[in-house]
Amino acid sequence: MSRATIGGDVPDAGTEATPQRGEGVDEVGALVEDADDADPNPAVVINRPPVALDDWVAYRDDDGEDVTVAEDNPAYDADSEVVVVAFREDLERAHPDWSPPEALELPAECPTYAFPPRRLRRIGDLVEEDDTEDAGASETTPADRLTDAQRALRERLEETSDVAVVADPDDPEAAVLAVEKLGATHMIDADGAVEGGPVADRLANVAAEYLGGERR
Repeated sequence: MSRATIGGDVPDAGTEATPQRGEGVDEVGALVEDADDADPNPAVVINRPPVALDDWVAYRDDDGEDVTVAEDNPAYDADSEVVVVAFREDLERAHPDWSPPEALELPAECPTYAFPPRRLRRIGDLVEEDDTEDAGASETTPADRLTDAQRALRERLEETSDVAVVADPDDPEAAVLAVEKLGATHMIDADGAVEGGPVADRLANVAAEYLGGERR
């Protein structure tokens, strides 16, 4: 990403219409890149101050005169509000404990740059959606989803029967006990309901002691 204060190539009428320019870059924590840079580096939106491009001083020129973001980026709307970013490596080095969506207080302890929103293109998020949670959920076995009462019932039933634990087809966060009796499989859910098999009534009475289901 080029520094916004160094200008760079401005988009012409043909490139300004790129759909992704400026979309979602107003969110703190958005991972963005300079759409005007041919070889951009990822940066992170750290603050969205309510200040127009025309009022934000980007740098001082060789004569010591203030140059605003609007003056440095004449192709963009001077009334739009600046997007303040930091390069990801600088940000993680200076503020390892910071996390969005809380804006990072300015001035930050790392270099920051103010951009016109439509000069930026969003490429992701600093903190991605919790893929680790999704992965953990996919690795959870049905046995991990048993309630304490189901575990106690399982131990009781295993004294006389083969008992398997399977996922509840109606609830992805629950499990069902599959009990083999007289050559048939009886399914006992977390509420004590029993389906299938010739001894369903007897199993329902046992399940009621642990799970609170109805006796038959």
